[in-house]
Amino acid sequence: MGRISGKLAFYRPFLPLFGAIFFALLGVGASLATLPFYVLDELDGNKVGVGVVIAAIAVSAVIARPIAGRFADRHGYRTVMLAGTVVCVVAGAAYLVAGNMPVLVAVRLLHGVGEGAVYTAGAAWLVALCPPQRRGRVVGLYGIHMWLGITLGALFGTVALRLGGYPAVWLFCVAAALVGVVLVVSRPRPVQPAATGRPAGLLPSSAVLPGVALSLAALGYAALAAFVALHLGERGITNGIAAFNAYGLTYVGVRLFAGGLPDRLGAGRVAFWSALVEAVGLLLVAVAPNLVVAVIGGLVMGAGLSLLFPSLALLVINRTDPAHQGAALGAFTSFWDIGIAAGGPLAGLIASLAGYPAVFYAMLVLAVASALLSSLGTVTRSGPVTQRSSG
Repeated sequence: MGRISGKLAFYRPFLPLFGAIFFALLGVGASLATLPFYVLDELDGNKVGVGVVIAAIAVSAVIARPIAGRFADRHGYRTVMLAGTVVCVVAGAAYLVAGNMPVLVAVRLLHGVGEGAVYTAGAAWLVALCPPQRRGRVVGLYGIHMWLGITLGALFGTVALRLGGYPAVWLFCVAAALVGVVLVVSRPRPVQPAATGRPAGLLPSSAVLPGVALSLAALGYAALAAFVALHLGERGITNGIAAFNAYGLTYVGVRLFAGGLPDRLGAGRVAFWSALVEAVGLLLVAVAPNLVVAVIGGLVMGAGLSLLFPSLALLVINRTDPAHQGAALGAFTSFWDIGIAAGGPLAGLIASLAGYPAVFYAMLVLAVASALLSSLGTVTRSGPVTQRSSG
């Protein structure tokens, strides 16, 4: 009992931040699940319009993350995270009056700014609160709350649509983000290292190599999401989306039960092996003669990518001056979004030229390249940057 209570006491300062990202992302997930129908049914849009509306939030988030991180370094993590949750509230309310495509796209761009600010400032805040030997674990748990927010938000948004129509969905987005506002307000302003010297640019050097490794690995995830069902369907295998669902199972499970490995074994080492595990999963999906093998491939991919993000994030944290970690984490996280955005079109091009199996073989090669970059990153700079704990 004493050990359990000790663990609970350790995580207690982080719970409001976990909750804030979860509730902010509930609204993102709810809008993601329902906006395609809104565009087609209410705005008389087309499939291209659906794609533009869905992609708009990702585009603005990519741009907003490094900017929000830089602002957080200069003006406070709490200030920027609170501003992000407020923007999510405003975006949720704005959906209520988005009666045409240009306005809706503008609302999506605004929502992406809010989401990017919440995630980036919150991640840097957690790093400031957490002892160095537990940062990989805590950043990983933060990511799980983001993932769960999007996933459960899609479910709740679908239920709200059935019960009360689109206004109920948008009011749900507002209410969820308001809870995030309350949770951020409940935490005192953390003590941050004073910003000295030149401010970090939008692309700090410490984020580049881990970021590129992350983008290369994210391409495989995008390919799995977009093409695994089509790939298996061409082989006469039904229910191929189960391989993608299996990915989500191990992604969450491994991070929950083995999320401390980057702290214990070294971030670079875990990132290297995680990317190779993803490559093995991609190979299994590529050669899958039946659904069982494809599902195993999805499980293996989820296990690999689960620890890759926190491991690479820890490399960025350890190489960045404490006063500039918001900017570095914001830039690093944008590389994931870039990989997701590029992965679908790239996989589609490969599929059109060489067939579906070639998609997963190509992504396998890129996952191996990610592993090699992660390995290279471990020797480019030795030792972490010392950072004091605060808050």
